[in-house]
Amino acid sequence: MEDSEFRQTLFDAYEAKLNWYNNEELKNLLEEYRTLSTVTQNLITLLVKKGQIQADPYKMDKKISDIVVPEDSQFLESERSVKLGARLSDFERTLDFICNLFQFSLNNLTLERLKKLANLNNFIDWKSVTNTASRANTRGLGECLANLKKSEEQLSFEVAQDCVHRAAKAVSNANQILKGVADFQKEVFKIEIRKDVFEHPSYSVEKAQASLNDAVGQIKKLFPQVMGKRAYYPELVDELVQEEYGAHKEERRKELLKKFEIAVKVEEKKTATVDTKEMLMEAVRTISGMAPQLDIVIGKINENVALLESEHQSWMDKLIAAFRKAFNLKEPPIEYDVGIVDASTQTRRTESIRINEFITDLGKRSRIYNSLSVKKASGYVKLESQSEGAIEEYLIKQLAECNKLMVLLQALDEYFKSTVKSENKLKVKGLKMELTAMKNVMVKTNQRKADYSAYMEEAEQLKRLGIQNA
Repeated sequence: MEDSEFRQTLFDAYEAKLNWYNNEELKNLLEEYRTLSTVTQNLITLLVKKGQIQADPYKMDKKISDIVVPEDSQFLESERSVKLGARLSDFERTLDFICNLFQFSLNNLTLERLKKLANLNNFIDWKSVTNTASRANTRGLGECLANLKKSEEQLSFEVAQDCVHRAAKAVSNANQILKGVADFQKEVFKIEIRKDVFEHPSYSVEKAQASLNDAVGQIKKLFPQVMGKRAYYPELVDELVQEEYGAHKEERRKELLKKFEIAVKVEEKKTATVDTKEMLMEAVRTISGMAPQLDIVIGKINENVALLESEHQSWMDKLIAAFRKAFNLKEPPIEYDVGIVDASTQTRRTESIRINEFITDLGKRSRIYNSLSVKKASGYVKLESQSEGAIEEYLIKQLAECNKLMVLLQALDEYFKSTVKSENKLKVKGLKMELTAMKNVMVKTNQRKADYSAYMEEAEQLKRLGIQNA
């Protein structure tokens, strides 16, 4: 193959693979990190709730603007709750940055950033989480799981173990994509030298063809002028020179072009029917992701209620409280009148929330969703044993109730912020992050339910037409 023909073929293949990464593969990478972020949040919430780790009190003060790998230094057993809690929190914050602010493009995924992502994925050895692991963070997490198992918290142990397994799968998939990107970026480095350095007026093809050392010397000399402050990789330059001028360049060029081939996944036509009940149960497992967010919301609402009620401590309030205590009278329910805007009519109405009952209901819903997050859990098994129609009705009901719940929580969030005294406004715990996360869970659940409905509708149409096994 002539040099000009080879380079044009190489550049075309490069453009095709570049588009494939930016439009397809990097979207898959982002999805793996979103999965890892979700299961990490669920795991942290569970471990905090069960007293295995402490929530990081400085979490909201930490600003993440880059990929930060939490430390993995050794710590004492007595420090595990605090140290591991803070490190998992840092890991969660970095994942949140990656999922929401990091740009997944080949231009942004430099070799240096790819190395950071690989190190972040290695923060915990998710495939070998045991209480005898050599690395501190992995061993600490293994001890947490072992404690849950010993304390007969079987459901909590299974939920935590499921989170670890899902994290391991997400990390494995992400690492595989990262390796492919890293290999491709090495070739991009060589492509840019071909395009920029080789086209420089000072570069002599004749000298390069006469001596490989001269070719390397010219590239090294022109590199800072053409490539600016880009890192220089001598081993990649040596590969490039061998591909362009080496004695076995034809064989090397064939191998190089193979690296730019895009693997096309050929899906075999399956005669087996789709497991439609599993499609529904996948939607059920998705909505179970509401549980950790509800637990966080409960904690914040309790703090906000305590803050608001602390403002009602006048002498009259104290006198009334003493009177009730003296006559053994029950405390009246705490009611908050919140403003709700109807989305369809844009009219505003007031709804009264009995806050203690509301919090109790949130706790019940969280426990129900937790029991649906693990396949072996009794709640999951019981629902799975029902008909598809019953499961679909259950999902529709849960989504409707969650929609109403989101409206109430939004109104309650606004109520707390607008009702407390001005000197206490900064102490109010906002629910914006949790509401966003809950909305995302509902969107994913609705999409999976819609996929099921669309499949069933299509199958029914084909059946009416007399088409089988389509």
